[in-house]
Amino acid sequence: MKKETGEQNKTSQFRLERNHILFLIDCLLLLLAGLNSLFVRFGLDFVEMHKYSPGVWYLILFTIIANVLNGTYKIVWRYATPRELIVLLRGLFLGYAFTLIVLHFTRVAVLPRSVGALTFLGSFFLLLSARLFYQFVRTSRRSTGKQIGIIGAGDAGVVILNEIKRAEYGKVVVFFDDDISKIGKIVAGIRVVGPLERIMDYVQKFGLEELIIAIPSATSEQMNRIVSLVDTKKVKLRTVPSLSQLLNREPTLGDLREISIQDIVGRQPVTVDLNSISRYISRKRVLITGAGGSIGSEIVRQISKFSPQEVILLGRGENSIYEIYNELKEQNSEITLSPVIADVYDVELMEKVFKQYQPDIVFHTAAHKHVFFMQNNLYEALRVNVLGTMNLAKLACKYECEKFVFISTDKAVHPTSYMGASKRLAELYLLSIPQDCKTCFSIVRFGNVIGSRGSVLWKFKKQIEKGGPITITDPNMKRFWMSIPEAVSLVIQAGAFSKNRELYVLDMGKQIPVEQVAKSLANLMGKPDIEIRYTGAIPGEKLEEELFYEFEEPKQTTHPKILRTEYDSINIDQQKLEMQVRTMMKEFLEGNEKKAREILEETLKWR
Repeated sequence: MKKETGEQNKTSQFRLERNHILFLIDCLLLLLAGLNSLFVRFGLDFVEMHKYSPGVWYLILFTIIANVLNGTYKIVWRYATPRELIVLLRGLFLGYAFTLIVLHFTRVAVLPRSVGALTFLGSFFLLLSARLFYQFVRTSRRSTGKQIGIIGAGDAGVVILNEIKRAEYGKVVVFFDDDISKIGKIVAGIRVVGPLERIMDYVQKFGLEELIIAIPSATSEQMNRIVSLVDTKKVKLRTVPSLSQLLNREPTLGDLREISIQDIVGRQPVTVDLNSISRYISRKRVLITGAGGSIGSEIVRQISKFSPQEVILLGRGENSIYEIYNELKEQNSEITLSPVIADVYDVELMEKVFKQYQPDIVFHTAAHKHVFFMQNNLYEALRVNVLGTMNLAKLACKYECEKFVFISTDKAVHPTSYMGASKRLAELYLLSIPQDCKTCFSIVRFGNVIGSRGSVLWKFKKQIEKGGPITITDPNMKRFWMSIPEAVSLVIQAGAFSKNRELYVLDMGKQIPVEQVAKSLANLMGKPDIEIRYTGAIPGEKLEEELFYEFEEPKQTTHPKILRTEYDSINIDQQKLEMQVRTMMKEFLEGNEKKAREILEETLKWR
């Protein structure tokens, strides 16, 4: 501890000495500017220069005082931006203006207008030049020798350029861009070249070791094109996050990461209404079930940026809850997190959670999602996905939660699997909750998310790492795809829209063949020629998914990627539905799966 204190004292002393040196340099430059203005005005007429010199000395004195009071010497000029340069100009102007006022009313000295103006302008030029020269020298000395190219000569590219300079990460030697108006121009001191089709020629010409994609708004098609043009065996390729992940802030060097499959398949520009989200999240107690899962943990990450009063992390797996809890605490030690290890099916424990924490908002993501595993265990699919949801919905009504957001799936539309059927039953239950419940319930239905735990992409990645083959059930199989951050941003936005009992569907674009996704991943991992083997569809699996029933009518919301579904009124006896579910579970346990399935198929027809 004493050692750290000593080092801090040495650092503070060094900074103080450096400020003293800068102060003395500024004094000399101000003196030089004053003498130069007298020389320009009077030439070698030393009598006249001596006559008007007191006015210049007053100007220099008051400018020095103004700079100190202005905070000029609190700025670390090594990292100065144009905003800090405005601060420098402000200090010089205040000194100049104060001098004119004092001399006008006191008449202690005379300062010719031309001499005063020249001194002011000369001072700004000399002090600014000194600081820019200092920055240039520091930047030149810090370069590690790594040659870097930035793809995208826009605002994000310039931000990353400055970050690289400050962090001693390397040396940016070129910008790449397709914009004809920028090609051949100089942006922030760096030449812009293009088009991107020639990128590997420039990589070889400049000896580039790393390329950085600085286009937060890039779509999956644009990312795919860039990846296809870059030989990742010859140069390292990294990217900044998408707009939805940045949440309207500027990218930093710490945001840079490797290209992932979600960039070239599921990356779509998504913006959300931050004000509407903040209004319903800020200073509220938020309960997230399945908080350790792929969707749940991302919801935790995103809502934590909106200053909730407390976030309750509920999940059955202690390891995953431990991981997200520590991750959030490391990022923001002030956020209030309450981890709860529990099963949503446990009515008594859920009652205790609601009574103790009194949540205002509930995001219900806890569920069994694997089609194959649930196809062998109808009981577990119904227990967690249906009865667990019923338990939470009842408690949300009882404790008057403001909003309840339920995560559904495209597999709930004309379900052919137990997993999809269980999600549809949960949808029906929530949409039929009586109006005397004050809670606003919203269901958000969407397709596959890229990178979720245990997803097909995990399997593909492991198969590619082992050298193949990649196993796909059917060459005609297609799926909707969206990255987890984009999907979660829209889920949270849909929660802001909710006013009653509503079903929202995310616009996921066109379905993409699973084989295409597998090939893209193989290409990204440097194994484009890996074998693909077809194994045949598994029970309960569809070749293509659907997002709407025939009787559901999608309506546009204020967000282009969120559709509100209008449907005929649902008049379902909730108690009867719960009894049906328990009967199915009982039949399954007694070995009558066929009977349980018949009851399930009949129940799915209810509306």
